[in-house]
Amino acid sequence: MVELYVPKIEEYMPDKVVFLARMRARYKNIVGETDLLVRFNELFLQGLKISRPIVHHRVCLIEELPSALIPDSFSGVKQVSLFLSTLGKDIDELINSLLEEGKTHDATVLDAWASEALEALNEAFDRRLRERFGDGTMRFSPGYGNVDVRWNKYIVELLNVEGIEVLSSGIMLPRKTTTCMIGWYDEKR
Repeated sequence: MVELYVPKIEEYMPDKVVFLARMRARYKNIVGETDLLVRFNELFLQGLKISRPIVHHRVCLIEELPSALIPDSFSGVKQVSLFLSTLGKDIDELINSLLEEGKTHDATVLDAWASEALEALNEAFDRRLRERFGDGTMRFSPGYGNVDVRWNKYIVELLNVEGIEVLSSGIMLPRKTTTCMIGWYDEKR
């Protein structure tokens, strides 16, 4: 059974220092740049306002999944949580709109914000799962290690997620979307 989770705003609000670091900016160096800092804050708040985050989650017994989907590091697990997290299409559309308007700087800032917001969401959901299931593997996404990124299509179909397009390359649209897996050593709680 697929569970849907709509996070609270604090679960996907990225740390401002980390978000700025993604853009190769140091907070302490720009704190005196009032106009720039004001614009960063405006874009940060705009990202929070326009994002529509949601997580689709399902737990499967390890033997129910194709072996090519299972990371080498999942040796000994009994179950696997598969989840897809997304910020929705509106953030992508806003970034694209800014680019079309020639506002490359704003688009870059918002893209960095969205990447960090998605990672914050994944970390928050990871913590929720660990509270529920206990001891598990590190969070893993297709495209790393021995699992091909094209397995994203299988995961999207398994979770029965609508509104996510998986390209033949395995890249997903909206772009601020990820699939993740965590292996669990004990039976489901």
